[in-house]
Amino acid sequence: FVGRFAKATRVMNSRNTASELVADRIEDVKGAVRYSAIDSLYATTETNITGSPGFTRKTLVLHVGGGAPDLDDYKVVTVIVTSPQLTSPSKKTTIISAF
Repeated sequence: FVGRFAKATRVMNSRNTASELVADRIEDVKGAVRYSAIDSLYATTETNITGSPGFTRKTLVLHVGGGAPDLDDYKVVTVIVTSPQLTSPSKKTTIISAF
């Protein structure tokens, strides 16, 4: 019982850390000062995250519209965090519109 409980605790701690890493990145993107710089500043894969060894955070940015004839201009931002301790990644998506 003690062994299973310890493993469950490690997995839950890893899941919580992954969720925090996802939420932190989403909040960073939402607070971006320049809409035009979101792609270049945040679209990346991080393998050395300070304070969270063993985690990988990937940020994907998809720009929709924005051309001269387009009525829409927004970016779909997806953050995915993985770790060997997790059976499935932690993932969140948000949409940022041009302002």
